[in-house]
Amino acid sequence: MKTYLITLTALAGLLCTFPVAALDANHAHDETTTQVELTAAQRERATITTAVLTPQTITYEVYAPGEVVANDFASYQVSPRVDSIVAQRHVSLGDNVQKGQPLVSLYSATMAQAQAAFLVANDEWQRVQALGKATVGEKRYNQALGDYKANKATLLAYGMAMGDLQQLNADSVLGNYQLYAGISGVVMRDNFQQGQHLAAGSALLEISQEETLWVHARLPGASELPVPYGAVAAIQVEQQRYPASVIQQGHTIDPVTRTRTVRLAVENRDDGLHPGLFADVYFQVTSATPVLAVKQAALMRDTAGQWVVFTTTDEQHFTPQVVKLVRELGEWSVIEGLPAGTRYVDQGAFFVSSQLAKGGFDPHNH
Repeated sequence: MKTYLITLTALAGLLCTFPVAALDANHAHDETTTQVELTAAQRERATITTAVLTPQTITYEVYAPGEVVANDFASYQVSPRVDSIVAQRHVSLGDNVQKGQPLVSLYSATMAQAQAAFLVANDEWQRVQALGKATVGEKRYNQALGDYKANKATLLAYGMAMGDLQQLNADSVLGNYQLYAGISGVVMRDNFQQGQHLAAGSALLEISQEETLWVHARLPGASELPVPYGAVAAIQVEQQRYPASVIQQGHTIDPVTRTRTVRLAVENRDDGLHPGLFADVYFQVTSATPVLAVKQAALMRDTAGQWVVFTTTDEQHFTPQVVKLVRELGEWSVIEGLPAGTRYVDQGAFFVSSQLAKGGFDPHNH
């Protein structure tokens, strides 16, 4: 009986001490620092690099949707200045035209009356000029000269070219005249038919030079993005980038889209841009003051959902440090919570984070 009691006592002692030892071991494990140790081979395979956190001025890109439009300063709109009828067209949409090239032939009753009046005034002026002021008298001479100049100015104001006016004579068909290209360029708009009656001022053609085009970028109405005159930007269309610069920023808000328009000028190299194309606009912006910032790839989320950056002192052991995300500047993130001079993982942070989760917070990843 005595032996039996001794055995039960010893067994009870073992049962009592075992959970305590297990709890002590678990408690010791919980107090282990959340740190990852990586070998040189692991770091090389994951292309892990580190950088020192220092205040720096950040240059970053800000995206805005945009559209390529014609350069109004290098465009020319063709329209009749008096009511007319289209007699014949000489160009079509997309044609390349040269300055002075005939575009359309028109007929106008108003032009016919003005041409007839000019012919009468011209004949009178020629007679008076041949006779001389001393013969006809100063009054008639000045009257003839004034009528000639006034009728000539009327034809020019109605849109008759100087060359056609100089060839106008008694055998000419009155009322006919042509409109010519004021600049060399491409016909961008062609909105008329032969035989069509046109009111004065109706837009017939638009000719545009495409060497330099405009891009209208749309920024949110509440955007405080600094885009002063001359600010640098990049225009991307179909994976092709073009340098551009700001030439005008809008100060009014579109009532429909609630955006403001920023106008940029872009050199159309290789004729790759055309009005009507949609474009991605990337403004090049520099932070006003030096900031502590890391690339977005250096930021990870911990199990509590907090932002962390992995720091190191020997580039072998990596510790997650909780930081506060202040704002994003393109691919950079301005942070708080780490002092300047801290060495951190700027590339490969995802691998370090996965090793931390995989190792169950075991410093040796066992």
